[in-house]
Amino acid sequence: MENGQRKDQPQWYVMRAYKNESMAEELLSNEKYGLEHFIPKEKVLRTVNGKKVVCWVPVIHSLVFVHASQRQIVDFKHHYYYNLQFVTWKTEDRLVYLTVPEKEMKNFIEVCKQTEQEVHFYKIDEINKGKDKIDIAKGKRVRVHGGPFDQVEGYFMKVGRKRGRQLVVIIPDLLAVSAEVASDYLQVID
Repeated sequence: MENGQRKDQPQWYVMRAYKNESMAEELLSNEKYGLEHFIPKEKVLRTVNGKKVVCWVPVIHSLVFVHASQRQIVDFKHHYYYNLQFVTWKTEDRLVYLTVPEKEMKNFIEVCKQTEQEVHFYKIDEINKGKDKIDIAKGKRVRVHGGPFDQVEGYFMKVGRKRGRQLVVIIPDLLAVSAEVASDYLQVID
C-alpha cells in the first residue's frame, strides 16, 4: 500500500462504511453524485424464510474501495454519507491514508468479478495462522494470457486445502483472492 497524500490525484482508497456497506454502495452508485467503487463480495448459501437462497455478501464487512481524489471523497462524505471513513496507518510522525496501486486493484477486481470460476478470499492477517497458508516466496509471479483472467498478474502457487495450483492476487496487508487457472495460460514474469 502506498501513501495517499496527493489530494487531487484519483487513487484507490481503502475505506470503511461501518456496519452499513449496503447504504454506502447505494450512495456511491448514484449516477449524479456517486464515485467509482468496489466492494469484494462472495457467494454464500443462506436460509431466508425457511428456504435456501444464494446471496452475494461482502467478504469483509464494512470494507469499501473508492477510486477518486481525496478532495472528491471528503466532499462526498460531507454532502451525502459521513459514515464512510478513510482507513489509516500511523507512521512515526503522521497519519497515512491507505491506498492500493491502480494495477494491483485492477488485477484484484478482475479475479473477484469472475462468477464462472470458484474464487476464494483470504484475510491477510489470518492466512499464516491457519491451514490456508500462502507463502509468496514459494510462488512464481505470472501473467495470464487468455481465458477469463486474461492479462491479470499475480502469483501461481499451491494454496492449502486446494487441489491444483492457484492464481493468487494480493492487496498487501489486507486481502488476497485466489482462483484456479490452467498452467497453459501462464507466463512467468519474474
